[in-house]
Order: sequence, then C-alpha cells, then structure tokens
Amino acid sequence: VMANTDYVGEGYGIPTRNGIEAIKMFAELEGILLDPCYSAKGAAGLIDLCRKGAFKGERVVFLHTGGAAALGGYDFAFDHAARWVKL
Repeated sequence: VMANTDYVGEGYGIPTRNGIEAIKMFAELEGILLDPCYSAKGAAGLIDLCRKGAFKGERVVFLHTGGAAALGGYDFAFDHAARWVKL
C-alpha cells in the first residue's frame, strides 16, 4: 500500500483542477462517478503517476469506495455550459 499526499491540493472539500479532470475521465470513459473530496484526488494522482511512467510493468489497482453522492454539493466546480448542444 502506498499513501501519497502530493495530490490533496488546498485541502478537504476543495476540488482540484486535476481532480475535476479525473471525474470527467472516469465518468466519460468508464461510467464511474468519483467524488471531488477523496476519490477524484486519488484518481488524479494515479493518472498523473501513470502518465509519468511510475508503474511500468506493474499491475495497479484503484480501489473506489463510493462518494458519488457528494457530486451534487460541488456543482460550482463543473463547467456545465460546455455540455449543452446548440441547435
């Protein structure tokens, strides 16, 4: 088990730019909803470390234990205007 606090950002309850990217990536590519407090920051760290090649030749498991219910409280962190289709 590896605990890495490099991706916490400014603190609990404060979404990070990379966390928002992870939320979008997991939702769009895998249909998995992450919360901005814990899961998204952990996923952002995993994504960054993978991009840096930290796990070459290794199997990696990301354990997601829930938290999607918290998404509703962080509406301000998402750019919803970019999601609308103009006809």
